[in-house]
Amino acid sequence: MKQQAVLDGIPRRRSALTMALARATHQLLDEPTLLHDRHAFDVLGSSLARETVIDPYAYNAPMLRTLRAAVVARARLVEDRVALAIDAGLRQIVILGAGLDTLSLRIPDSVRCVELDQVEIQQWKLDRLEESGVTVPSNVAFVPADLAKVSLSGLLGDQGIDPGLPTFFSCLGVLPYLETPVASAIMRQVSRYPSQSEIVFDARVSPGSLSPVEQWMDAMAARSFAAAGEPWLSDFDPAELKATLLRDGFCEVECLDAKAINARYFIRRRDGLQTVDGGLRLYRATVG
Repeated sequence: MKQQAVLDGIPRRRSALTMALARATHQLLDEPTLLHDRHAFDVLGSSLARETVIDPYAYNAPMLRTLRAAVVARARLVEDRVALAIDAGLRQIVILGAGLDTLSLRIPDSVRCVELDQVEIQQWKLDRLEESGVTVPSNVAFVPADLAKVSLSGLLGDQGIDPGLPTFFSCLGVLPYLETPVASAIMRQVSRYPSQSEIVFDARVSPGSLSPVEQWMDAMAARSFAAAGEPWLSDFDPAELKATLLRDGFCEVECLDAKAINARYFIRRRDGLQTVDGGLRLYRATVG
């Protein structure tokens, strides 16, 4: 009941806060830390940040632990790829459906970064940052957008993202909430950016191709998000999606399931933190 009282003033899209809590709790409970996020508590607001520090174990049930592992692993993949891209000279980053992600606050000021999301969640995030005394860097723009309707190149061009230069796109926790044609259209738009542009995203797997255990986990999670007003609307067969991405202009596509994520990020940990397959896959695609 105490937790619900804290959450009463949050925006309608509560999944963004769930992901933010996972990243913040990771800073407190997991060792070694996979994702070092100095702003993880700033986006929670003082009340919730304080309660999380006092009792992080409220977010440590078994299913929340596996969710946390998936959340920090996908964020770490983005950060690793962003670091490599910046080292190679990339100077443009776009965060689609940014939610309460803090990547834009932690990149070099020589890199232009644009966050796209609904105006409600953006304002809530900006209010929490102001409350925490965090100034948004001048190289970062918060741009209200409906990803189901927007033309990326036009909107981003108006925000200082040159469509003629390689661009990195982060799209985490977004595509499952978009209808399949919309999700596919976003990936096609990214494929039109210059060679060496890249996107990291996650997408649901078609339930029919999942194991019985995965189907059960997927159905349970889908019911939970739908009850919160955020139904999942799209899914993809991983092999078919990879073929589509390659046909659309991506030259390299990587798909990570839970086994691959655990092998890369969670092997031989003292705390035993790992994720499990539950109907989502993590992708990285580079434009050829």
